[in-house]
Amino acid sequence: MMMDEELGEVTKPQAKALRAMDDCIRRLRAVLDNLLDVTGLETGRMRFFHRDYDFLDTVRRAVAAVADRFAEQGVQLFEEFPLGPLPAYGDADRLGRAIVQVLDNAAKFAPQGGRVGVRVRVLENAYELVVADTGSGVPPERADRIFDSFYQVDGSPTRAHGGVGVGLAIARRVARGLGGDIRVTQGAAIAGSFFPGAVFWLTVATRAPTVVLDTAHN
Repeated sequence: MMMDEELGEVTKPQAKALRAMDDCIRRLRAVLDNLLDVTGLETGRMRFFHRDYDFLDTVRRAVAAVADRFAEQGVQLFEEFPLGPLPAYGDADRLGRAIVQVLDNAAKFAPQGGRVGVRVRVLENAYELVVADTGSGVPPERADRIFDSFYQVDGSPTRAHGGVGVGLAIARRVARGLGGDIRVTQGAAIAGSFFPGAVFWLTVATRAPTVVLDTAHN
């Protein structure tokens, strides 16, 4: 309400402080969401709340959620989207958070002033999201382990990138719970530009399964 000046006009310094507070609140909410999901990671079970949603709109919202981080790092975003809407049935909230995890990962490993590409494709009974960056990529021998909970490619005390290693694990459980999966390769072309770094391929069914027994091994 204060940011929207519903309680009166605010000065530029006040507006700056409010934006900083809002950013901290959003980050805290994301941390809490991840902590709540850790239980699902440990048990292999997650609760999903399905409804009708638009897959393309969910992707666009996730991209908007990380836009500030891309801007801070000078990362240029390339998009390749089909015409919408892309109707689907599933847990749009969980999917949106999973996509943010993948985008955050790309922002983390793309170099300062680098590029990130995002592509959406329609498959048979499924949608595919591809996120690629211009970072150093993932060593082939670690391509599957990066989806393990708390795993870090560089686990040394001097590692350059932060995080606790649950984001991609959550993304995999969510994708599997929505009838799809996620994998990583290296190098892809998106929107006429080549991205030599890590490439994440996330798929979900257009209609998610109503019963999910084990998102860790299904």
